[in-house]
Amino acid sequence: MRRMARILLSITAVLTLSISTLVGSAMPVVAANASGDPEGDIAKMYRVKHELKFDMKGTSATLDGKAVHADKPILKDGRVFVPLRTLQESGAAASISWDAKKREAQIVMKPQIAPNWQKLSFRIGSDQIYLPDGETIAGEKIPKPFLANGRTYIPVKPLSWLGVAASLNEGTVTWNWSEKIIEVMTPNWETGGETAAFSMLYQEDMYAPQFLYPFGSGGWGGGTGIVTAKGIELDGRKYNRMEFTTDLRPGINPMQLYAISAGTADFTVLRKISDPGVVPVRLTEEGQQYITLDRPMSGYLEARSKAEISIEGTIVKPYEHFDQVTVMAQKYAPKSGGLGHEVYTTVSTNKLPIKDNKFSGTIQVEDPGYYLIMVISPGYLAAPERDPMSTVWAEFIVKVE
Repeated sequence: MRRMARILLSITAVLTLSISTLVGSAMPVVAANASGDPEGDIAKMYRVKHELKFDMKGTSATLDGKAVHADKPILKDGRVFVPLRTLQESGAAASISWDAKKREAQIVMKPQIAPNWQKLSFRIGSDQIYLPDGETIAGEKIPKPFLANGRTYIPVKPLSWLGVAASLNEGTVTWNWSEKIIEVMTPNWETGGETAAFSMLYQEDMYAPQFLYPFGSGGWGGGTGIVTAKGIELDGRKYNRMEFTTDLRPGINPMQLYAISAGTADFTVLRKISDPGVVPVRLTEEGQQYITLDRPMSGYLEARSKAEISIEGTIVKPYEHFDQVTVMAQKYAPKSGGLGHEVYTTVSTNKLPIKDNKFSGTIQVEDPGYYLIMVISPGYLAAPERDPMSTVWAEFIVKVE
């Protein structure tokens, strides 16, 4: 990792970590090599296409070429309306709920479809599309949904916002959508090395994947890898292979695979430490300019519950406004998934005054688990229209047993 300053995740540009060219195997069969890294692909990313066809008379319907039941659509004022039940029965929607008080139906699409909006609501008699926060899609007007025969009918047009392309041709309605899947074959592995090397396959007509790595609570970075093979034929598709490397913290390293076209998938790498004494405290680029850290002497500590961890350091590049450093303990405690989800929870902080260019103090670790301890600078980085910002100067890992 070249830079440990906390950043907000951007889906269009992420901070580049250590990337290099690797040599991969020809088949997606995973085993461990001498370094502990997988020898094959840890994941593959692909698209599963779906097509639903049904006629306006309600006499026939097919889903991916197989006969299914579909309720009869209604043609009203030149617009095609379909019952919500058809969308649910197609398998594209994860759920559909009805709010009788608002006369509103909420549609939740499968995350694998990666639509513009995963959740949208439609109200009977309203020409608006409602977002999860109750606001509407600005500038978008639709034919008004209605009730008929105990069913809710919505126009075909707004299905595009939900990832479904709809068309009408010679009395037949066609819906097309696809599920974008990142299938992880190796969700976790162990290594004794300071870096991890891994590869994955991605369908050649999809956006190239990235891997993401959490800096701490609220901040993720990552990067793209190197394409080392193209046109790999497997399970009826053609894939490219992309390979990555990344630096590892001691202990558990949570990561994500991510692509604009396919969402996210999580995996972890456990870096095992046989001799903590040879693991240095990690100083960021800024930290190397401004401090030396005298305690702890190792970047990986093992401690008991409720232990007090000592921190001592020296400012080697003084600045008149340096008043204190902040020590923050974040516990590895992954929450629900999704892009850039929380994997660390801040459990304690302590402010250490800087006197005569030195600082010292302790931070307590409580329950068993892995803790990321960060030494955070005073606010000194200029930021437009706001107070000076802080950055991470140093970090180390504590395993509490």
